[in-house]
Amino acid sequence: MHSLHPQARTTPAVRQEIARSREPTGVLAQRFSVSTETIRKWRKRGAQDCQDHSSRPHKLPWKATEEERAIVCALRQATGFPLDDLTFVVSHFLPHLNRDAVYRILKAEGLGRLPPAQQRQRRSGTFKDYDLGFIHMDIKHLPKLQTANGERRKRYLYVAIDRCSRWVHLAVKDDELATSAVAFLKEAVRAFPFKITHVLTDRGSCFTADGFEEACRQLKLEHRRTKPYTPQTNGLVERFNGRVQREVLGITIYSHRDLSYGGNWVMTV
Repeated sequence: MHSLHPQARTTPAVRQEIARSREPTGVLAQRFSVSTETIRKWRKRGAQDCQDHSSRPHKLPWKATEEERAIVCALRQATGFPLDDLTFVVSHFLPHLNRDAVYRILKAEGLGRLPPAQQRQRRSGTFKDYDLGFIHMDIKHLPKLQTANGERRKRYLYVAIDRCSRWVHLAVKDDELATSAVAFLKEAVRAFPFKITHVLTDRGSCFTADGFEEACRQLKLEHRRTKPYTPQTNGLVERFNGRVQREVLGITIYSHRDLSYGGNWVMTV
């Protein structure tokens, strides 16, 4: 069933009436508020052809010849390159074919989607086996809590967890500046019952600051940072933060007095 164009001035019933009418063209144009060209068009088509025709051209223009289209398809099948990589290769010897042209060629030949076997498979890695001392660090934003004078303000939970033993050191700070990160790092070094050798953090501003890097050098710690947009690399501490959110904050924490005692917690999990 044909659909009516949303901006059409006439309907199929009106067009049939125009085609069958013997009145002058000007009279019909004034009655239906259309141009005389529209009246003549529907009269020429007749009462049996009053539906909108497709505006798609009968023959699509291609910039590429049959040989060039065959080359693009052969490269796709031989290399399995995605569209952007394939366009980059093709542009070196067929510069007039842009990305849209390559896409149209592949789609017309049924090669628009790569087979599942040729699609890029993401490799799931595992952590290397490390001895004691490889620490994951992160900061969790805490909800606004009530202070002793009734004011509600935001604080930050600093977390350090050892990859091997799962020993955790926590501390609550008033901000997430480099000075607080350095202070927490020194507290963690003193709190852990073994020597810390590596520190893994994300790329937060407090961990990439010069002061934090200098503190790692002074403490003889190797500082490693996760790649951008890969929180799963630091997933050990991310999962622990989720556990704190589910099992601690939502149940027992109401005020800053409940949140911390003596400035930090030390626990094993």
